[in-house]
Amino acid sequence: MKKLSPRLRLTVAVILAHFVNDVPLALLPAVLPILIAEFNLSYGSSGALITTSSFLMTSLQAVTGYVADRRNRIKFLLIGLITLGLGTLLISFSANYAQLLLFECVVGLGASFYHPIGYALLSDAFETGNRGKALGWGSAAGDLATPVAFIMSGLLVLILGWRNIFILWGLTTIMVSLIIPFIAADPKKASPHPTVTAKSTKQVVVALIPVIVVMGIATACYKIVVSFTTTYLTTFGIDISSANNITALMMIIGAVGSVMGGTLIDKFGEKKTVLGELTALGLLCLMASYVRNEYFISILFCLIGFVLLSVFPSFYSAIASKSNLGSRSLIYGLLFAIAWSFGSIFPYISGSFADIFGLYVTYILAGVLAILGGLIWHIMFKGKSV
Repeated sequence: MKKLSPRLRLTVAVILAHFVNDVPLALLPAVLPILIAEFNLSYGSSGALITTSSFLMTSLQAVTGYVADRRNRIKFLLIGLITLGLGTLLISFSANYAQLLLFECVVGLGASFYHPIGYALLSDAFETGNRGKALGWGSAAGDLATPVAFIMSGLLVLILGWRNIFILWGLTTIMVSLIIPFIAADPKKASPHPTVTAKSTKQVVVALIPVIVVMGIATACYKIVVSFTTTYLTTFGIDISSANNITALMMIIGAVGSVMGGTLIDKFGEKKTVLGELTALGLLCLMASYVRNEYFISILFCLIGFVLLSVFPSFYSAIASKSNLGSRSLIYGLLFAIAWSFGSIFPYISGSFADIFGLYVTYILAGVLAILGGLIWHIMFKGKSV
């Protein structure tokens, strides 16, 4: 049997790491209706739980990316995943809201390692071609993790309880992370930051300002939709198990969109691809805010998932094309820190609006943001357009 090439082995390792990294992050939205009832939470305070881990995760990514570029990135990936698994385990023992917040911080710390390291590894491995497709597959792995979390929660939460689900996935994350160093090695690359100076880093970041801005807006839309879709569906009289399954289907279809989005980049370029995807996302979210039929809203959410997740490979491709081999973990981490930190505050913001106006307003906010992001992208982005 022919051995897998080092590049393919690395791809498998990165995809596996992304999957086990993102499942624990999606567990909290999946059981949010139960936590709201058990801990007597408002939509704002429940959104703050998601914002806490997300903001810590994203704000630290510049640091983890910089350090990882100067060390073995596979080993740093292992450290991050083990920390994430431990945080997930600790959440299961939470007795009050303060402990939930604290242990979500541990989860955020552990999750801060994957994205700058994983996308840099793929970008380096596919330096000579097919980068858009590779990044699309890598992104899809994380996208598929979310429906797994929702499906599993929908099936098991009423049997095992939400605490045992966190225990199960905390242990799974730790065990799977331990095999990743045996699958792949850090690809050969230029010495860490050989030509990276404060000036060169600043030049790259300035060139990527449109990507930072619009990626932040797209992330805000993502955080709003993923955080409250299950809870919103329960307001239609749908039980939590069925609501989680619908959310999972939305994310599965979104994973297909992620792969297709990566393919579209290579054919049409980032500019046309992102403009079309964000415009479609905005219109679909606005429609979802007004629909009151449980069947129609379910169909709309599946369409939202497709376009919502198809947009991110374009951002990753733009980052890779404007950054240098040997410094990509730093650049990815810096941009993720800025863009995703901005997006991570929106579960709290949208939850606070929902406390006043109702949950439907969260999708109005997501729709307006998506259309605004498309307009900014069309005006500001000067990259590849076929």
